[in-house]
Amino acid sequence: MLQNNAGDTEQKRAAILIGPAGSGKTTLARGLAADGVCVIETGNLLEVEVRGDTELGRRIKPYKVAGELVPSELVKKVISAELARSNSRFVLFDGFPRSLDQVTMLDQLFSENALQLSVIIEIKADLEKSIRRLSGRRICSQCGTLFNLYSSIPAAVPKVEGICNRCGGKLVQRGDDDENLVRHRFATFQRETVPVIEYLEKEYPKLIYAEDAEAPLLEVQERIRSRLHNKV
Repeated sequence: MLQNNAGDTEQKRAAILIGPAGSGKTTLARGLAADGVCVIETGNLLEVEVRGDTELGRRIKPYKVAGELVPSELVKKVISAELARSNSRFVLFDGFPRSLDQVTMLDQLFSENALQLSVIIEIKADLEKSIRRLSGRRICSQCGTLFNLYSSIPAAVPKVEGICNRCGGKLVQRGDDDENLVRHRFATFQRETVPVIEYLEKEYPKLIYAEDAEAPLLEVQERIRSRLHNKV
């Protein structure tokens, strides 16, 4: 069971942001990063390894290409490395855990990094709307910044088509944002991740709450921020 001893003031705090592909989790998480929150973008961290053609990335790539969940031991490696680089007192896990065996792994990460669970945020999304959102997603091949052609947030839209606003790198579409793969990932979410949400609802009913992916982004961010305010 994840640690959630609210009386332990020495532990770092943590939140879980969970939802299907295309639900806007990463956009929400990055909006909260400015508040001093260390955001663990699991999907993007895995993508960076793949694009960097690292030894770990070559092991991850076949699962990403197939739209399948990456094995837990590989996911743990990239998350552990990111946690080791952070000195923040609050960590937000974006899109993790995605399966019940990853809940066990998350428990290990909490123990190894003295993390204390404070909030669980579930993002509910519609499949067809998520497909449109993902079809507009682009990532910088150099710095990893994420953009979306259909975003209502000006800073999230490329100023010049195909060019990163931040570093001038080339924007590319992730292979797993293909419509057929998105549908497959949704099916995987239903099979693998919905049981995780059900488990979290049962174990931590006072910590978990839901947000609609179609609600105005800034309003959702503000609601999440207010819930984190006393935790950071």
